[in-house]
Amino acid sequence: MRKISFVLAGIVLATFAVGRVDSLAAHRGFGGSIVWAQSWDDLSHDAAPQSGDSEPQTAPPNIAGTWAGTLHDHLLGQGNLSFSIHQNGSKVSGRYSSDFGGGKLRGKIHSDGSIVVTLHIISTCGLAAHAMVVGNEITGTYHAAGCTRNDHGSFQVFFQ
Repeated sequence: MRKISFVLAGIVLATFAVGRVDSLAAHRGFGGSIVWAQSWDDLSHDAAPQSGDSEPQTAPPNIAGTWAGTLHDHLLGQGNLSFSIHQNGSKVSGRYSSDFGGGKLRGKIHSDGSIVVTLHIISTCGLAAHAMVVGNEITGTYHAAGCTRNDHGSFQVFFQ
């Protein structure tokens, strides 16, 4: 029973993470996506502009609020998903819930609308996601990071 709870918690967390939809569409699956995870500490440090940077910094899109939609998990199948996102500049945090579980999220949004989020499951196990916000829609993919079982999936949520 404990093993099943662990697997379900991992999958739920993965469900909330965001990823690269272009690869998902091109390959009809997760295999071609490039996804990476950050440690919780990495997210507390913003990249400082380099002295040689000549392009002005633009503010990232505002994604604070409630988002709801669906996810497709490679192990658990289809389900409902929702996010409650808080934003402070490029930092995002909040909570997610799905038909498979829920928890906390933390990550960053970039000025181009790309999002990198880590969902903490337990100990060193979590989900790494990449996503893209376009208008009132966020689409992405995720994969398990630091977990004993491999898992991955995709999601699509809309601003509520």
